[in-house]
Amino acid sequence: MSSNYQDKQKLLQEKKEKIARLKEEQMKQQLQIASVKQPQQVTQAEENGESKQSSQQVQPTQNQGVIAPPQQSDFISLYLQTKRKKLGFQTIEMYSNNPAPPQAEVITIEFGVQCEFEMPQQKQENDDQVIPIMENVRRDSRKKKEVLQSAEKVVEKVEKNISMEEINSIVQSQSFQRFFSRSSKTIEKAIHGGEVDVLEDLMNTQQVAQEIGKDNLTKLLSFSDKVYTENRVVTSIQWSPTLPNTFLAAYSQNEEGSITDQVGVVLLWSLQLKSRPEFYCFANSPITSACFHPFSPNVVLGGLYNGQVVVWDLRAKHTPEKRSTLNSGGHSYPIYGLSIVGSQNANNLISSSNDGRICIWNLAQLNQPQKIIDLKTKNKQQTTNPQVEVNSTCMVFPQGDANNFYVGAEDGCIYKSKLHQNTNENIVIPFEEHLAPVSGISLNSSPQASPIISNLLLSSSFDWTCKLWNTRTQSDNKCLATFECSEDYVYDVQWNGQHPSLFSTTDGEGYVDLWDLSYDLEAPITRYKSGNNSINKSQWSKDGTKIAIGDSFGEIQILQLSQKAQKVDHERLAKLEQWIKSEK
Repeated sequence: MSSNYQDKQKLLQEKKEKIARLKEEQMKQQLQIASVKQPQQVTQAEENGESKQSSQQVQPTQNQGVIAPPQQSDFISLYLQTKRKKLGFQTIEMYSNNPAPPQAEVITIEFGVQCEFEMPQQKQENDDQVIPIMENVRRDSRKKKEVLQSAEKVVEKVEKNISMEEINSIVQSQSFQRFFSRSSKTIEKAIHGGEVDVLEDLMNTQQVAQEIGKDNLTKLLSFSDKVYTENRVVTSIQWSPTLPNTFLAAYSQNEEGSITDQVGVVLLWSLQLKSRPEFYCFANSPITSACFHPFSPNVVLGGLYNGQVVVWDLRAKHTPEKRSTLNSGGHSYPIYGLSIVGSQNANNLISSSNDGRICIWNLAQLNQPQKIIDLKTKNKQQTTNPQVEVNSTCMVFPQGDANNFYVGAEDGCIYKSKLHQNTNENIVIPFEEHLAPVSGISLNSSPQASPIISNLLLSSSFDWTCKLWNTRTQSDNKCLATFECSEDYVYDVQWNGQHPSLFSTTDGEGYVDLWDLSYDLEAPITRYKSGNNSINKSQWSKDGTKIAIGDSFGEIQILQLSQKAQKVDHERLAKLEQWIKSEK
């Protein structure tokens, strides 16, 4: 029994040694193959998310092309196992007994989707060969088919016939009206003025814009109110004489509004309160002019379209505290000019209207005016009526003067007159006239202006020009210069309150032109485009650093004047004075 047991143990020991030698030989072969090429590992992802590996053992033979490990638990058997990896719609044989040098392969997916694979690099110990390792790729065939079907759809061309209602709505739209207005003016110029080269005008405008600086005016703030300013024309702007950051703006009636909307509106805006007005003033007629009372900060004065004069007290209510009556013998046409003249203890309100009258009012009694002056001039056309009324559109008083004043009229003339005369009829002699109604006039009131420059007057007109006048010449009707930069109506002109040779003009194309007479008399130093709406009114602040402009749709913009434009060149100013003297 003992001998049989020993024989069995011996045979078992020989088998173990044989298996150990066999494993050792397989290990050596395995290391030799690994030194030539490190196999790729590809993990096949099943649709259920699990990874499966083959555990079958294959005995190595000389004719077989794949070496299999003898045991499933052997880690190195993963590199000797034949696997197939599915990429898109293709399969690749990953391992072989005599592997060829690795080659970079370009894989084209069958349905034509270009893929980018992240290709990390791995360095071998024996050489610097880099073997790319591709990540697993999965594509949704259903989504692929939907993309291909949507890409193959043919876009059909749709032809739409415009109906007459749509044509009428386009023609009546505001954008078309603005386009037609600008184009018709160019055609009108060609009809009455001969040949008009539109391209030449455009090139000249671009050249001027390149030569002059655009940074002299920058937008600082804008003010509007959806309820009270939308679709309303700004008819008047004035800065407060006592509060430097407050100004008022008067608005016309909203033609597109409802019956319940306020007809006349005056809003007080503050630069510190950007979201809404500081105060509201309402009237039962469109407001054509408005101003602060220079000696009563809480009082606002207004001239209405129906000829009435109204007074608001900001401490009381939004409606007028006082108003003139329609049958008081005052105005019967729109009031386009208001001004307070006199001292703090003795002052009067002066109003000018389109009916040819100048009325002097006492604010304590608005039942009737203290004095009425009928402005008349010689009739050049009719001999039967030697005198005609002067239908004024604007009015200005020289600073500190309570007697002399200037008015611009519908006939294109500028008239100088006086308040205190022996008769109520005032026969005035016109300056050299514009070719269209005068839209605005302004007198130089800069404290730095010399007596020669302080006599200069500016006028704007619907004839697309602005004129410079010397009011102290012997004939009192001397036009020094004509400025013709705008290609639309020039609605307003204003001297800067601090710079003696700086002024601004606004026109129907939305331009704000900044002029400096000491630098150039033919072109502005800056052309600022505020928008597509016409700029009706403008007013410089008291310190001359900001200008408020109002357009035809109710928006107020505050523009900041640059520091370099505020500087006064006294040498150039002296040359300007010499030129004015030579033009007498």
